Amino acid sequence: MFRRSDRRDESPDERALAARTAATQGFLALDDEQRAAADAVRAADELGTGRGLAEAWAEVAAVGDAATEAYLAATSDHLLDGTRPAGSRAADERALREIDRAREVIRRFRASHSRALDEAAYALSSLPRTIQEARTALVEARAAVERADAAGVRSRRAAERLAEAERAGGQLDGPGAGLRERRQTAQQTLDLARSAATLAADAPKTAESVRTALTSIATRRSAAATKAGRIEPSMSALRREFSEPCSRDLTGAEALAREAIADADRAIAQARRMVEDGDWDGAADQVSAARSALSRAEDGHDLVTNRLTSLRDVRADPARQAADARFVLRDAQRLVVDRGLVEEFGAILDAQSVRLTNAQERLTGVHPDYWLYLTELRGVRDRAKDVVARARTTASRR
Repeated sequence: MFRRSDRRDESPDERALAARTAATQGFLALDDEQRAAADAVRAADELGTGRGLAEAWAEVAAVGDAATEAYLAATSDHLLDGTRPAGSRAADERALREIDRAREVIRRFRASHSRALDEAAYALSSLPRTIQEARTALVEARAAVERADAAGVRSRRAAERLAEAERAGGQLDGPGAGLRERRQTAQQTLDLARSAATLAADAPKTAESVRTALTSIATRRSAAATKAGRIEPSMSALRREFSEPCSRDLTGAEALAREAIADADRAIAQARRMVEDGDWDGAADQVSAARSALSRAEDGHDLVTNRLTSLRDVRADPARQAADARFVLRDAQRLVVDRGLVEEFGAILDAQSVRLTNAQERLTGVHPDYWLYLTELRGVRDRAKDVVARARTTASRR
C-alpha cells in the first residue's frame, strides 16, 4: 500500500503517510473490538443471558460498519503510490474520526452490558478448555475402571457412570449444537467421567466394607431375632396391666418384626450371591437394605418395650409427669409476660393450661388411659416450647 510508484520518484507527503498510518491502526483496533463484542453478544444470546442485547448491538454495529466503509473508501479513493494522492490526508483524518467515534460507542455498549458480555465472553473462551478436560477425564476414567476390573473389584456403578460419560462425550462435537448445549454437555461429560474414576478408585474399599459388613450383620441379625422374641411377652404385659387403648397401635408388632427379619435374610443372601459374581456395588446396596430391615425389626421391639416402661413409670407417679409439663408451661408463660407478648401468645398458653387440667381429670377408673395422658402431656410441653421459640424470635425483631 505504501510502496513507491513505479511511474514517479516522489515520495508521499509525510503528513499524508502519518494520517494513513493512524487511520489503518485505528481500523485494525476497531475491527478487533467489534469482532470481540459481536462474538460476546452472540454467545450471550445463545446462553439466554442477553435479553434485548442483539437489538442494541445492531445499532452499535451499524456505527462500526459505517466507520469501516469510510476507511475503505479513503484507502481505495486515495492511493499513496503517487497515482491518486490528492485529498488522502483529509479523507484519512475523517475516517479516523469516524473510527474513534465507533470505538467509543462500542466501549459504552460494553460498559452498559458488562455483566452479560463478560459472562458470555468467559463461557466462550473457557469452552475449549472444558472440552479438553472432559476428554482427558474420559481417558482417565476408562483406565480406572479397567484397573478395578483387573484387580477383581469390579465396580458396576463406575462402569455405568463411564458409559453415561461416553454417551455424553459423543455429543461434544454434535452438528448444530449451540454454546449453551456444548457447555452443558462438556460439563456433564466431565462430571460423569470424574465420578466414574472416583467410584472405580473406591472399589477396593467398597469390597472390603462389604466383606466386613457381611460378617458383622450376622451378629446383628441374631440380636434382632432375640429382641423379636421379647415383643409378645411385653405385649402381653401391656394388655394385662393397662387398658386396651394403651397398646392398640402396637398390635401386630411381632409379626412386623419377623417380616422385617425375613427381608433382611433375603437381602443378605442376595448380597452373598453378588459377592460371588464380583458385583460389589450391588452387594453394598443389599447390605444397606438388610440393615434397614433390621432397624425396622429393632424399632418394633423398642416401641413395645419402651411403651411398657413409660406406662409403668407414669402409673407409679402420674403427678410427677404433670408437674414436669406444668413447669415447662409456666416457664413459657413467664417469658411471654416478661417480653410483653401476652396479646400474641397468651391465649395459646392458656389453652395448654386447660389441656393439662383436662388430661389430669380424665385419668380415672380402674385402668385409666395412661397413654393418652402421656400423649397429652407431651403435646402441652411441645406447644409451650414452640411458643417460647416464636416469642424469642418476635422479641428480637422489635
